Amino acid sequence: MSDTPADASNTPASAPAAAKPVKHRRYRSGTAKWHMSRESVSISITDVAQWTEKECHDYLVEVRFGSMDNVRCPHCGTIEKHYWRELQRRWKCKGCGSTFSVTSGTVFTDRKRTLKDIITSVLMWINSAAGQPALELKRHMNTTYNTVFVMQHKLREALVRGYNVGVLNGEVEMDGAHQSGRRAAEKRGVPQGSRPVDKDTPVDKLKETMTTQTGRAEEREKQRAAGVVNPEFGQRLPKDRRILFAIRKRSGARGKGACATRVAVGLAETAPVAAAIMRDFVAMPESYLNTDTSPAYTELGKNYKAHLTVEHSKELRGPNGENNNQSEELNWRYDRAEKGVYLNIEPKYMLDYAVETAFRADTRRLPNGQQLKLALNVALSVGESLFWKGFTRGHHREAELIHPAPQPAKPSGPKKGRHPIPAMNGRPPR
Repeated sequence: MSDTPADASNTPASAPAAAKPVKHRRYRSGTAKWHMSRESVSISITDVAQWTEKECHDYLVEVRFGSMDNVRCPHCGTIEKHYWRELQRRWKCKGCGSTFSVTSGTVFTDRKRTLKDIITSVLMWINSAAGQPALELKRHMNTTYNTVFVMQHKLREALVRGYNVGVLNGEVEMDGAHQSGRRAAEKRGVPQGSRPVDKDTPVDKLKETMTTQTGRAEEREKQRAAGVVNPEFGQRLPKDRRILFAIRKRSGARGKGACATRVAVGLAETAPVAAAIMRDFVAMPESYLNTDTSPAYTELGKNYKAHLTVEHSKELRGPNGENNNQSEELNWRYDRAEKGVYLNIEPKYMLDYAVETAFRADTRRLPNGQQLKLALNVALSVGESLFWKGFTRGHHREAELIHPAPQPAKPSGPKKGRHPIPAMNGRPPR
């Protein structure tokens, strides 16, 4: 008797085995691989925490001047090996006789925080890939909110004045994105969570809620009536709506993305606004322009060597490779920062946050120690703060930095003088 199973004769000898499911590995971009590597971190918070005040001073001297032998006086501009006063950690200029420190004539002029606190704060700000709320930095540094808020904005101001400058050439992309104006005014300081309604909910509360919602709708209509008209589609935009223009230069290396970015803010995506931005940031006769099919760039594209367009309503990339994906990527980065980190950015300070986003995008493949040196070098090189010095004492920026020309903007933030309610109660000022 055979030991072969009864159904063995019915099984084909060459029957294929069941196919195993294929596990696809998640695609990781070059930037993500860089962030996961050891080389992306060259300095840490614990490293800075172990520095002495002298080591912090020597670090900032290297970042600003290069060495103690080539120090530039911020008062007269003399570059010399000036007289060094060790106890005061200050120099006496050989030219004009004035004394100055490593932070004199910078955005950190008249500082009250130690040098270690400044370096640590900037490093924490750098390490946050998408941006850092001032409230988070306040908790890290155990100081007041105004202190870290002003410090962060001084860094952004330095980037606006010292980084977002110069012209780009070569393969250039440009695109405008609608930002701000999304019911931001009515959301500030108002809880956004909805309350459940049940049989025990008082009718008066429901009527009050309905009245509030109706008032908000009327406020939205007023904002739209005061806004500008979008020339491409004809609809009227809200009063606080702004267009963020991203101008990016392609690196030319496959997979490396953009290598330089400039940003600007306008009221609408029109030809005059785009022309003013191009005059400031693009060398038009020697560049190639890549945009979408917006009519704002139709005539301006004739000033370039070539003008390639892609129609986004149909495709993200044209048949011959036409695209402006790098500009779209910068707009996406800013959108993530506005909605996920900073929340309801005021239009007056929109350019500051946009330049910060551009700086993070351009330095994304550099070690954080090199990013720290770049940010500090800009902050120590642009001079004293023009917009944030004395902010908590009522000195606020009175203009919105938009193209083609700045426009007046209402003050924001804490007002100068004592608050009226504590003054009425006889409470002494803080």
